Amino acid sequence: MRTRTREVVRMLATFRHSAHCRRLRAAAAAQAARDLAHEDSPEEEQDDGERGGSSAGDERQQPGKPHRGMH
Repeated sequence: MRTRTREVVRMLATFRHSAHCRRLRAAAAAQAARDLAHEDSPEEEQDDGERGGSSAGDERQQPGKPHRGMH
């Protein structure tokens, strides 16, 4: 009986650990989505403001950079 009890306790601990990991992954994915949404919002506003003052030559100088503030 003790062996079966240990197996059940171990199984419950595994389920608990799996659920905890799922919650952590879901929270990390939600945070990444929020970060991405937050990153996109100011960039769109910045692009609108830069279009009036920038020329096509400025965009050709830095083709690999999404915007001027990034390394």
